[in-house]
Amino acid sequence: MKWVVERSVSRINTKIQRGYAWLATHLETYYLAVFGLYLASVTLQTTTFNVYYPHRIGVVIELLVMGLLVIKLIGFQELTRRQIVGTAGLLALVGLVTLMAKLPYLAVTGLLVVGARGVDFCKIVRVYLVIVGGILLVAFVAAELGWIQNITFHTTDGLRQSFGVVYTTDFAAHLFYLSCAYLYLRARRFRLVHLILPLLALGVIYAFTKTMTDTLVMIVLLFLYVIYIYRRQLVAVKAFMVGLRYNFLTMPIVAGGILWLSTIFNYQDRGLLKLNDLLSTRLALGNNALLAYGVKLFGQAPIPVNGWGGDRVNTFKNGMGAVTYFFIDSSYLNMLIAYGLVLTLVVVCGTSWFAYHRGQQHDYLLPVMLAVIALSSAFDQHLLEMTYNVFILAFFAKLPTYQTVIGPEFSAPAVVKFHRGQGKIGV
Repeated sequence: MKWVVERSVSRINTKIQRGYAWLATHLETYYLAVFGLYLASVTLQTTTFNVYYPHRIGVVIELLVMGLLVIKLIGFQELTRRQIVGTAGLLALVGLVTLMAKLPYLAVTGLLVVGARGVDFCKIVRVYLVIVGGILLVAFVAAELGWIQNITFHTTDGLRQSFGVVYTTDFAAHLFYLSCAYLYLRARRFRLVHLILPLLALGVIYAFTKTMTDTLVMIVLLFLYVIYIYRRQLVAVKAFMVGLRYNFLTMPIVAGGILWLSTIFNYQDRGLLKLNDLLSTRLALGNNALLAYGVKLFGQAPIPVNGWGGDRVNTFKNGMGAVTYFFIDSSYLNMLIAYGLVLTLVVVCGTSWFAYHRGQQHDYLLPVMLAVIALSSAFDQHLLEMTYNVFILAFFAKLPTYQTVIGPEFSAPAVVKFHRGQGKIGV
C-alpha cells in the first residue's frame, strides 16, 4: 500500500514538474491567453450582450485572471532587486486604491501591466484587435438584425446610435482606440490604403454617434500619424520635428489644463462659460465634483453618477422622472477624485517619463499614440480601462528597437533595425 501511494505521489510530482517546465518556456502564450480571457469578458460587458452575461461570471473571470497573473509574477518572473521593489510598490499602491475606491478592475489592470514584462507588445495589440474588434463586429451585426438592443436617441444634431454598445460615446471611443492599435501595427509597412479603415471609423463616429470630441481626436490621430510616417520628408518643418521630440509632455499639460480649468470655473466668467458649452458642460461638472467630493491621497468610495446614455436615456426622453445629469467624463478628474492624488501623479508622470525614454531610444511612434490618447483622456474616462486603452500595457512589455533619430539622420531609412528586443523601459 505504501508503495502505491509513493508511486502516485511520484507521478503527480513528475506531472507538476513537466507542467512547470512547459509554462516556463511558454510564458508569453500564457499571458496572452489570460489577457484575452479578461479582455473578452470586459468587452462583452460594454455591449448590450451584457443582459445575457451574468455578473457573477464576470466576477469569477476577474478573480481567476488575478490568480493566474499572480502565479506568473511569483513563480516565473525573474526580477532584479530593484525591479522587485518597484513592482511591489506599484502593486501595493494599486491595491490600496482598489480597496479605497472599491473598484476591483484596478487590481486586474495593475497585474496586467506588470505581468506584461517580457511579452511582445505587438502580439498584445494583435490580441486586442482580434478580440475587441471581433466582439464589436458581432455586436454591430446583432444590433442591426434586432437580436440585441441598438440604443438610439434623438438630439438637435440628429439620431445618435450605439450599434450594440451600451453608450454612443463608448462605441465612438472603441473605434478611436481600435484605430490607434491598428495604425500602430501598420506603421512599419505603411501604405496609404491603410488609412481607409481609420477614415471609415472617423466617418461613422461623426455621422452616427455625433460625438464631437472623438471626431476631433480621430482627426488629431490621423494628422500626427501622417506626420510620423512622413517625418523624413517633413524634416524641414521645424514645428513638426519639435512636436515629435517633445510630445512626451502632452499628458502633464493636458491633465494640468483640464484640472485647472475645472478648478477655476465660475458662471460669471463669459470666456469660461463659452468654453464650458464647447466642452458639453464638462468644466461645470468637474468643478461640482471637486467641490462636492474633494481630493484624497488614495481615493475614496465610489461616487454616484447619473448619465443620459444607455437605457437611462428612456427616462430622459419619456419624461418619466426628474433626471439630474452628473458624470465625470475626464479621465484625469475621475482619477484625481476617485483614485486619489498619488495614483494620478504616478499615471501622469509615469506615462510622460516612459514616452520621454521611448523618444530617447528613437521610438517616436509610441509617444505619438500616447499623446493622442492623453488628449482624448481629457474628455473621456477610458484611460485605465483595458477594453479601450491597450497601450497602458506597453510600459513593461518588449518593444521594437529603433536606430533613427530626428535630424540629419532622416536621410537614412526610417527604421534601420526592428526586432523584438527588450528596451530600457521594461527592464
